[in-house]
Amino acid sequence: MLKNSYDCSVDSRRDTILAFLKTRGHATLGEIAAHLEVSKQGTLRHLEALEVAGLATVASATPHGRGRPENVYRLTASAGDHFPDGHRELTGQLVEFLSDEQLKRFFERRAAKLEAEYAPRLAGLDFEARVRELAKLATEHGHMAEVVEHGGALAIRHCNCPIQDVAARTGLPCVNEQQMYERLLGAQVTRSTWMAEEDSDCTYEVKESGGRVG
Repeated sequence: MLKNSYDCSVDSRRDTILAFLKTRGHATLGEIAAHLEVSKQGTLRHLEALEVAGLATVASATPHGRGRPENVYRLTASAGDHFPDGHRELTGQLVEFLSDEQLKRFFERRAAKLEAEYAPRLAGLDFEARVRELAKLATEHGHMAEVVEHGGALAIRHCNCPIQDVAARTGLPCVNEQQMYERLLGAQVTRSTWMAEEDSDCTYEVKESGGRVG
């Protein structure tokens, strides 16, 4: 759940805008209004409140065709504090106090536990449905994931990492996550972007192998 330190009266629609911009990177007023399924005027009030709070910025974009330039909204750096990160303190301590071998075993066991939880939700689905369900499961665990097309294939894009600091320092959670995805999907999974390398997301490209899981 997004953390609202800027105003206790802020409703869930502003949280939804933050999550949408986190996932998309940027969006116009019209795109945000369509996502919220409310009027542009109503959406604008929420966006103005986020600007005042220092969580969003706006700039004019050059129109592709005729017409007036559209305003494009993005998150500010401080907006990152409003996304799930509850495990960071705990996992930071693990890195400090556990040996490399202990950390390796911990994240292997964590991946195995998640895999056992995920597998029944994927059973019986076709390949694309498994990919989409896996993205939903990742979102439920704080990753804010979406399925995108990448080079004619599907990819799972993580726009948030609850344990980004530890992932960047050890790489272990990411390696185990990638291998878990391969087992669950019965597919080759390649990571093409990584937040630890200052990318805005972690992208796992999925290449169907023709097999079937479940």
